[in-house]
Amino acid sequence: MFLYKNRCKGTKKKYFSLPLQPKFDKSIEKEHVKLNFQKRIVSSRATLPIVGGCALGLWYSMPVEHTSPLFSTSDYGFWHYLPAAVQQGDWALAVGLGFTALAVYMMVELNNANVLLRTSSRMLGSMLAFLSAWIGLAHTLQPGHVLMFATLLSFFPLFASYQQPQPALSFLVHLILSSASFVFPKFLWMVLIYWQIQAFFRAFSLRCLVASLLAILLPYWFYGGIAIMTGMLPAFWEHLRQVVDFHWADYSQLNIRHLLVFAFLFLLFLTGIINFALRQYLDSTRIRILFNALIFHGLMVVLFICLQPHYFVVLSLLLLVDTSILFGHFFALTHTRFSHIYCLILSVLALLVLAAQYMWHLLPLPNVLN
Repeated sequence: MFLYKNRCKGTKKKYFSLPLQPKFDKSIEKEHVKLNFQKRIVSSRATLPIVGGCALGLWYSMPVEHTSPLFSTSDYGFWHYLPAAVQQGDWALAVGLGFTALAVYMMVELNNANVLLRTSSRMLGSMLAFLSAWIGLAHTLQPGHVLMFATLLSFFPLFASYQQPQPALSFLVHLILSSASFVFPKFLWMVLIYWQIQAFFRAFSLRCLVASLLAILLPYWFYGGIAIMTGMLPAFWEHLRQVVDFHWADYSQLNIRHLLVFAFLFLLFLTGIINFALRQYLDSTRIRILFNALIFHGLMVVLFICLQPHYFVVLSLLLLVDTSILFGHFFALTHTRFSHIYCLILSVLALLVLAAQYMWHLLPLPNVLN
């Protein structure tokens, strides 16, 4: 207590007490505690192990996908050389889990290397682990796992090339893309998107263009030589034909499960875009450009899914990478009453879609777009 003494003549001594700390409303304090709970989830080092454990349980508790394609057609390049035992059953679950765990680790390292969040958090890796386990179609091994791994791996030299037009980095980026196209030839079209992103980064020059073309041709130069020596030249030409062989959009192959998964993923992706557009002034110029590149990458994936919906199972894992980063940014750095309520609503929706995926295995639900 602060004591003030009045020493004026002819007056009695008077003491006044002034409180140092104001009294807070208890309702405000309770709301502050609720918002701090979300902050503790973001900043805790135990978040990733706990989410990983829950994802592991969810991975093996969901019914095994028996109707998933074997990806044995020429649309998926070398994928048909894999043994059928690895593409279905317990081995497919185990190998798919291994690819996902590796992708989660790479997401954590990508955040550490580029400081994508303004706080020390493993939320991006946790978000990727949760969404990968939440999508039942992503459990068994498929070409999408290879594409997700290649995309995350390519982001390391791509982000490092920011305002640094180095041919070596451009060569590494496109060598990864070209190598991944052996399991999905149409993945080569991502080269055009990466060239645009390099232009965003001011990391594109004539030397970088030549380096990227050499990187694209190098794996196919080896493949062509082996095909000539082994008499597999027709298979080589068929692989190249698949790069430009597009079909009309056939939405009859989509069912309710696909639509629900895509709608929820796009909702998370759109939430991350809107949040970043409103709060990007809080980030540095480099982070803003990186996230704009991720938004552009994700929108192109969404466009490709809409134009070629029969590749949804494969392309959904590419959208998963961009969604994990953008929505993880929203969850980690936005702590308001609205965001808290909105995340609770999204949690309920996620549970409903998860229940619908379970029901898909129990009830013979028809395709809705026949």
